[in-house]
Amino acid sequence: MTTVELYYSDTCSNCHTLRALLIETIPKTMKFKEINISYPEGQRRASELGIMSVPTVAIDGEVVFVGRVSREEILREISLRK
Repeated sequence: MTTVELYYSDTCSNCHTLRALLIETIPKTMKFKEINISYPEGQRRASELGIMSVPTVAIDGEVVFVGRVSREEILREISLRK
């Protein structure tokens, strides 16, 4: 199963906007995980992927988006993973 991960922080307004967009857009056949970089486990995982800012989206462990992203960009990337 394809896994989409959102790396975020509680104080990031763009993160909350992107979260809502991902929830609306990601098909139910994909797993959605939220990783808060404010906690040690989230920091460790972000460091493993070389993530330096939020929001960041990774699909199956590969960083695909950093910052703001459109629904069309998400759909295009998802279509490549089917």
